[in-house]
Amino acid sequence: MDTKDLKGFLYGWLGKQKIGAPVYNITTVTRGGTQRFKCELRVPGHSYVGMGNSLNKKDAGTNAAMDFCNYLVRQGLLKASEVPALEVFFGISSSYSPFLLRLIGSNLPQWERAPQSEHDKYVTQKAEEMAQSESVDLKAEIHGGWTMENSKKALNEFLQKMRQPPIAYNTQLKEANNCRTYVAEATVFVPQLRKQVSGRGQGSSKKVAESGCSMGIVRQLFHLGILAEYKGERKKTAAATLPEIPITVPAPLAERVKQYVESSGVQPVSVDPSDNITAESPKSLITNCKLDQFPDSQVMPAGNISWAPPMQNWNAWRASNIDEPPLAFMSLPEISAKLKQMEDSKALNQKMQETRQSLPVFQFKDEILRTIANNRVTLIKGETGCGKSTQVVQYIQESFILGGRGAEFNAFVSQPRRISAISLAERVAAERGEDLGESIGYGVRFDGVSPRPYGAVMFCTVGVLLRKMESGLRGISHIFIDEIHERDVNTDFVLIVLREMLREYKDLRVVLMSATIDTKMFIEFFGGCPVIEMEGRTFPVKHFFLEDVVTMLKYMPPPPEKKRKEDADVEVDEKDRNLNILTSDANPELKRAMSYISEKEIPLGVIEAILNDIAARGDPGSVLVFLPGWNEIMLVMNFLNGHSEFSNKSKYVILPLHSQLTGADQRMVFDHYGEGMRKIILSTNIAETSITIDDVVYVIDSCKAKERMYTSNNNMVHFATVWASRTNLAQRRGRAGRVRAGFAFHLCSKARFNALEEHRTAEILRTPLHEIALTIKLLRLGSVGDFLGKALEPPPYDMIVESEAVLQNMGALDKQLELTELGRILARLPIEPLLGKTIVMGVAFGIGTLMCDIASSSSFSSPFVPRERSHTRLNSAQRSYAGDRWSDHIALVAVNQAFQHASEMGSQAEQSLCSRVSLSPTILKMSAGAKYQLLDVLTNQCGFAAELFTDGASAQESDYDLLLSLLIAAYYPNICYYRGKRKVYTLEQASALVSKSSVLTPFQGDNFELPSPLIVFSEKLRTRVISCNQLSVISGIQLLMFGCRKVECVGENLVRLDDMITLKIDVSVAASIVALRPCIEAMLVRTCLNPESLMTATEQDRELCSLLRALSSREFYAGGGPMKDDLLTDAALVCIYHLWLMHCLKLSIRASLGPGRGDRGAGRGGRGWRGGSLGGSSFAGTDEMSTLLNMKNAFL
Repeated sequence: MDTKDLKGFLYGWLGKQKIGAPVYNITTVTRGGTQRFKCELRVPGHSYVGMGNSLNKKDAGTNAAMDFCNYLVRQGLLKASEVPALEVFFGISSSYSPFLLRLIGSNLPQWERAPQSEHDKYVTQKAEEMAQSESVDLKAEIHGGWTMENSKKALNEFLQKMRQPPIAYNTQLKEANNCRTYVAEATVFVPQLRKQVSGRGQGSSKKVAESGCSMGIVRQLFHLGILAEYKGERKKTAAATLPEIPITVPAPLAERVKQYVESSGVQPVSVDPSDNITAESPKSLITNCKLDQFPDSQVMPAGNISWAPPMQNWNAWRASNIDEPPLAFMSLPEISAKLKQMEDSKALNQKMQETRQSLPVFQFKDEILRTIANNRVTLIKGETGCGKSTQVVQYIQESFILGGRGAEFNAFVSQPRRISAISLAERVAAERGEDLGESIGYGVRFDGVSPRPYGAVMFCTVGVLLRKMESGLRGISHIFIDEIHERDVNTDFVLIVLREMLREYKDLRVVLMSATIDTKMFIEFFGGCPVIEMEGRTFPVKHFFLEDVVTMLKYMPPPPEKKRKEDADVEVDEKDRNLNILTSDANPELKRAMSYISEKEIPLGVIEAILNDIAARGDPGSVLVFLPGWNEIMLVMNFLNGHSEFSNKSKYVILPLHSQLTGADQRMVFDHYGEGMRKIILSTNIAETSITIDDVVYVIDSCKAKERMYTSNNNMVHFATVWASRTNLAQRRGRAGRVRAGFAFHLCSKARFNALEEHRTAEILRTPLHEIALTIKLLRLGSVGDFLGKALEPPPYDMIVESEAVLQNMGALDKQLELTELGRILARLPIEPLLGKTIVMGVAFGIGTLMCDIASSSSFSSPFVPRERSHTRLNSAQRSYAGDRWSDHIALVAVNQAFQHASEMGSQAEQSLCSRVSLSPTILKMSAGAKYQLLDVLTNQCGFAAELFTDGASAQESDYDLLLSLLIAAYYPNICYYRGKRKVYTLEQASALVSKSSVLTPFQGDNFELPSPLIVFSEKLRTRVISCNQLSVISGIQLLMFGCRKVECVGENLVRLDDMITLKIDVSVAASIVALRPCIEAMLVRTCLNPESLMTATEQDRELCSLLRALSSREFYAGGGPMKDDLLTDAALVCIYHLWLMHCLKLSIRASLGPGRGDRGAGRGGRGWRGGSLGGSSFAGTDEMSTLLNMKNAFL
C-alpha cells in the first residue's frame, strides 16, 4: 500500500472498530515567508491529536494520518505490519524496541462530549450578571457584592454560627524599605465542605490587609454555595461635585451618526419629556442590541498535550515534517549511526573535559543514567555549583548517541530566565566542541537558534516551552525543568501538564532539578518518585552576616538622621521592628554600629567598606552585588562611578545586569577584561540561578528582591521591595566559589535571616489568572477551575471564577467557556488580554501598528531617563515628543519612531539621540523587539495580512485621535477627572495624583491647565501615595464610545457617566453615539472570524471608521482653543530646536556616507518626521528650514 492510501486505510480501520470517522482540520501557517499547511487529525475516543504539515493540503493530511497510525502502534492497538504504508515508509525502523512498544492495555477511556459542568454553568451565570451590571465596581458584582467593607463582619458571624473561635490573621510587614506593605493570611475550616479555605490580602496597613484577606475567604464561601449574595445596603461614596463638561456635536456629524446606527439595525434609546427624568430617577442610554456575536462552540472534553517519541521524518523543534533530503528519507537507525560517527570523530578540548570530570555531579553519573532510564520522573537536588544544569542533560545525550540510539533522543531544558537559557546553551555547546545550532540550541523571546532534528537539546525559557505545547511535544524523549524552586506561574502550569502527560505517556521522561527543592512536596505531587541528592561544590564558600561584616571591618556608620514625623508616629509590632538592633549581650560598639544601619535602605556605606577591603587585599576575582531592582542598581552605579577608587576605569569595570537589558548587554558580564581589572556586577535576582559567571569570587547580597503586587478589587499595582527567602540567599551564595574559594556577605542580621520565609510565596497565588486561563483553553486542557485545582498550591477559587468571567465578558470565552476566535488570538499574543483585544480593534480600524507601539512600550519601563536621580520630571527635550498633545502614550510612540529612524541612520545617530534627549537605548531596543514579535504573531499565527500594518511614521492626525479612543477600551476603568494641582479623582471617586514623570506635569509647581479634565491612564501605582502613570487627555465623546458601563440621562441635556462625570450634551446625540458600541463590537467579531475581510472593507465599515475618527477629534475637548500653559509653547520650541539639530546631523551623516545612503527620499505626510510628534509636513528637501521657521512662527 502506498502512503497516498493511508487516509483510506485509517478510515476503514476506524470503521471496523466502530470508533467513528476521523476529522481533519487544515489551517495555513506562514513561516519565514513560506506558506505551509498544518493538519490536525482527531478521532472520537482518543485525546491524541495527529499532526502533519507540508507544502500542500493533501500531503499534510497524509502526514497527519501517518502520525495517528504511529500513535495507534505505540499504544498497542495496531501492529506496524498491519499498516503496509508504515512498513514502506519506515523500513527497518518500524521495528521499535520493546521499551517503546510496551503495551498499556486496550481498555482506553471513551471520551465523550460532556455536557457543561455545574462549575461552567455557574461561571457563565456570573459573567452574564456582570455584563448586565450597572456598577463601576464590576468585580464586586462577580462575587455577589462582597467587598472589603462588608466581608470581615460576615466572616465573624459565620465563624460564630459554626461555633469556631475568631479568625487568627498571620499579618506581616512585607516591605523592606520606606514604603509599608502588609500581607495577611488566614485559614478557616468549613464544616459543610469538610475542608479548609484560605485567604490572602495585602495593603498599606494591617487593617486593609486583613480586610482583603477576609474578603478573599468570604468570596470563596459565596462561590462555593456556603454564603448567599450580600443583600445589605451598599456603602455609597458621595459623588464629588464636579463641573459639567459642555460638548457640542455639529448637526451634520450628529445626523451621520444617527443614520449609520439606524441603517446598521441599532435603534438609539429615545428620551421623552413624559419620562420625568431626574438625577434620582435617571434613564439608561445603553442599548442591549447585539448585531453580531461569536458562535458558541461545543464543550471540549479535558484532553492532553499530544506527545510521541522521536520518529522518522519529524523535526521536533519546528513541529513539522522534514521535506529536505537526506533526513526526510533516512530511518532512525540510519540517523543514529550517522550521529555516532560524528560524535566519535570529534576532537574535544581536553582541558574542558577535565573540568567536567572534576565537577561533583560526575560522581553521580551512573546513578543519574540508571535512575532516569527506569523512572518516568526523577528529582535531582544538588548544591549550587555542582554542575547539574550543564552536565545531567549531556550525560543522557551522550549515552543515547554513543549507544547507537541518538535518533531516539531529543530534550527540552527549561530555565526561569532568558539569560540562563542562552548562557547554558553556549556553555554546553562549547563543552561538546560545537557551535550553537548543531546538537545544542536555545529558544527565548525575540531570539532563538534551533538545533538539528535528532540527538539534540533545546535550552529555553518556561514561556517558550508553553508555546511549543500548542503544537504538541512530538519527537521529544526527555523534558528537564531546572530551578523548579522558583515557583513562577508558568513553572507551576508546566508541572501540572507534565503530570497529566506522564499518566498517559509511559515512555516520556521528566527530570526536575534544583539546589533548594522541597522534595517532599514534589514527591507527593508526582505520586512518588526517586530523588538523587548530590552534596558538595567545586570550591567552598564562606558566608558572613551583617554583624560579622561590621565586626570584621571595624565599620562604624554615621548616626542616622532624625526620623520624619510620619515615620516616627507609625506603630510597629515586635515582629516588625528593626532587627539590626541587637538585643543580645553583644559588644556595645557592635550594637551601636548595627543600630545605625537602617533595614529600610541599601547600606551604601557597608558595600563601600566591603569593596575597599577586597581592593586592599588585592586578591583577584569579580564581585557580584545583588540588589532589588533597576533604581537600586543605578543608585549604586552612580555612587561607584563618583567614587575616588572605583571610578578608575583602568582598574574596575562596573556592569549592570537586569532582565530588561538586551542580550548583548547582559552577556558583557561573562567577558574577561584582562589582568589587573576587577569586574563589579550590579544585578537583580536574574543572576541567582543557573548562570555561571566563572570569575566571581565575592558576592554582596542586599537580601532583598522586587515583587510586583496586584490587587484586583481596586485595580492597583505596587512594586514592593521585599525580603528574599532563605532559599534565595542560598542560591545567591552559590554564585561565588566557581574558580576558587568564595565569600558571600549577606547584608542582613542573623536575627533577620532567621525571620525570613523558607520559600517565596508561589506566584500563582498572587497574580491575575487571565492569561493562564486562555492558555489552558488554547491547549484544550479542560475547565480552568478543574485544571488549576491540580496545582501544587491551587489558587483561591474566587480568582479562578473572576478570570473566567472577565474573559467571557470581553468576548474571549463563549457561553460554554470555550475559546472564541478572539480568544484564540489573545491566547497567542504575549500581552495582557484586554490590551490584546484593543490591538485587534486597532487593526480593524487601520491603526494596528500604532497599537503595537503602545502595547510593546507598556511592557517595559519608561525610556525617558532622569538626568538627576532626585528630579523625576521630564526635561524639555523628553516632553517635546508629545508635541501639541497632552499624552504620555503619544510621546512613547513618537520617541520609539525617532529611535527607529536614528537606528536606521547608524549607531552615531542612535547614540546622539539618546545622549541629547536622555533616553535608554536598552529599553527602546527591547520595545522594538516586542513590537516586531507582536507583528509576527498577528501576521503569521492570527491570519492578518502584512499590508494592514503600515509604517507608523506615516500615520495621520486622525489616527492618533482614534488611538486615544482605543486606549480607553484598553485601560478602562482607569479613567480620572483632573481637579488641579496634580490631583485627580478616579472612577471609584478616590483621590490620586498625576505622576511627576508625565508630560502633563510642568517643569515647576503642580498647577496646570488641560484642554479637557478627562484623562485615561495605564496603571494606578501605590508608593507612599497613589499615583496614575502614563496619562492621556481625552474627551467626553471618546468616553461615551469606548468607556462607560453606566450612561444615564439625568435631566435636560445632561448625561451622567459612571455616577461621576456629567456631560452637558444633546441627549439624543449622546444616545446615537452610545449606539455605535454594538456596531464596533460587530466589526470586531467579523474581523476575528475572517481577518482577510479587512483587505476588502465594505462601504459600511469604511463609514464606521470615518465616524470614529471624526468623533475622536480634539475639537470636542471641553473649552477648546489655545493651550494656556506656558509649558506647551516651551515644549513646541524645544521640539523645533531639536528637529533642526537632528536635521543638521542628518545632513552631516549624508555627507559622510556619500550619495545614495542615509537619504530617506520623498517626504511623508501625517505627523511629520520621526524626530518628534508635531503635525504638518515631513522634512525632506530644500524647504526644510522654511518649514521649521513657519512652525516656529505659528507657535509664537
